[in-house]
Amino acid sequence: MTRPTRRAAVRAAALIAALLLGLAAAQGYYPAAAGYSWTYSSGETQAMQGPREMNGRQVYVLVHYLDGVPISEDYLEYGDGGVYSHGSAAGGQLLSYQPPLLVYPPEPLAPGMKWISTTNLPGFSLTLDSEVLGMRGVATPAGRFNALLIRQTSLTSSGGQSVLELYFVPGVGLVRFVTQDGTVIDLIERSF
Repeated sequence: MTRPTRRAAVRAAALIAALLLGLAAAQGYYPAAAGYSWTYSSGETQAMQGPREMNGRQVYVLVHYLDGVPISEDYLEYGDGGVYSHGSAAGGQLLSYQPPLLVYPPEPLAPGMKWISTTNLPGFSLTLDSEVLGMRGVATPAGRFNALLIRQTSLTSSGGQSVLELYFVPGVGLVRFVTQDGTVIDLIERSF
């Protein structure tokens, strides 16, 4: 390869890298925009709506659909401090989290990171205890990804506990869940 051709190739590679970084920045590390949706192998679709106000804060509403029927909502705030859940609703009952639960800390996530967040609900408290265990290659119907594996343990003051393994990809979201009983739920498509 001649010197001018090599320079052109380097410039082209730099331009492509800049465009990809710009795309990732536009989508956000923790993707959130009205109209974004994720469909999973369990039959669940999660669709982002909003923003709207809740408890004096601007939140996005993540609506969970099963077979096209809305079954629950999560109220999420995205900001420099990370992603916070201000509450959820299901079966006509709204649960407001006081204080809000930290779902994800400020970006970027890295192996070894840990975070714990607790909220109070009528009659009990809920704690999320999360840790980034490492990076894993994941193949789903939606594509192949290098994902951060997060173990999230939910604990209640009444003694309840559940553990999820979450496979998170920056700019994409969750591409796989593994439930406590070993059920694997994969991302099959997304809208962005």
